[in-house]
Amino acid sequence: MQVETAPQGARPGMWATVGAVAFVAILIALTLAKVASAEFPFRGGDEQGHFSYALHLAKTGAWWPDLAVMPLYDLAGERLATLNFINHPPLFYWVAAPVQEGLAAFGLPPAWLRAFTLGFSFAAFGVIAALARRMGFGVGTFAALAAVMAFLLVPTFAAFFNNDQFALLGGALACYGAARRVENRGDSAGLALVLAGVALCSVKLTALMMVGGFAVVVFLGDRSRRPDVSALVALALVGAACSAPYAAYLLQYGSPTPDTAGQIEMLRGFVVELGWDKVPHMSLAAYLSNAPSMFSFQLGQGPLVFLGFLAVCLAPLAAFKAPRDPKEAAASAVVRAAMIATGAVLVVHVAFAYRRYEALGWLGDLYPRYYFPLLGAYALGWGLFLRRAGAAVVMLCRRPVSAIRPQFSANRQG
Repeated sequence: MQVETAPQGARPGMWATVGAVAFVAILIALTLAKVASAEFPFRGGDEQGHFSYALHLAKTGAWWPDLAVMPLYDLAGERLATLNFINHPPLFYWVAAPVQEGLAAFGLPPAWLRAFTLGFSFAAFGVIAALARRMGFGVGTFAALAAVMAFLLVPTFAAFFNNDQFALLGGALACYGAARRVENRGDSAGLALVLAGVALCSVKLTALMMVGGFAVVVFLGDRSRRPDVSALVALALVGAACSAPYAAYLLQYGSPTPDTAGQIEMLRGFVVELGWDKVPHMSLAAYLSNAPSMFSFQLGQGPLVFLGFLAVCLAPLAAFKAPRDPKEAAASAVVRAAMIATGAVLVVHVAFAYRRYEALGWLGDLYPRYYFPLLGAYALGWGLFLRRAGAAVVMLCRRPVSAIRPQFSANRQG
């Protein structure tokens, strides 16, 4: 049942397009507001580490730097005594280094690096809007999606210069392509979008695992869809190529995400600065019970923030209910695959975070932004929840009054 209705005399498709455009415009405006207010490099966005990585490649010409000795740099380009804390392969920085050199050639400050990644953020917003528009969501749903994105601080993190923006766009492309491929198995463009999205997400291991896993689940099919064998073969080839840098790190450092000296030094400093060294030790059970609040703490404090975060996390589960409308089938399949991939990565994420807490006392690893690459699928889940909740309310309101009014017999004897 379609709950949202367009104003009288207007075409529903036109108003949905207006909603999609407004959704993108709101997110862009919020992102630009953060760009204007946040000094570069912004500490919470790890911008100094990412900027220094790109600058190091530009200065040294190294294509595969040694993370154990790679330094941080100041805004003047001078080498600092502190080691860099970034432990990603140089995929993103191979692209960012020439941009850094170009800015320097024109005498522009490093803060202009944000303009480079803003393009990826804005493109991701557009792809998410196009996906929701394709799945038939109306203007009211777009308004709700914009509010949820703002609550999750998506525009805030989209403003910073880091590799999250590549992953954000890559995940959005993968979600859009997956929806197309589910609707039409012969859609080669949809498959190409998924593969391109996975490749972009390879700049971050969590993004590669999550979006790659999402694509696997989509292509494996479900009760109503057979496995998409050709897509799985193509995905395996792309996935193997994208995993090669992490395999190289495993051989070089003993881990695909090495705990470098610079990262350990930074985390230990934060632990003391934030007073976490005085927090009583938590067992694994206590850590797990506190994990939801540690995730929501990244968005703000207070019970309302926590409850809102839980609602946002649980709402996409509505996609596991069989859709009554055939038009919802593709959206539901995409959301289910995203939730399965999210659950698998969440287990790995929490296990990694607890291991680092045990080693260093660090309590800040449970970032919601790690899951932003699948925002496109989550947006479909939130939209499906709103649509089905609205349909349930309308159904309840349309029940005959006699169904809820007490019945009295006309022949009642006094």
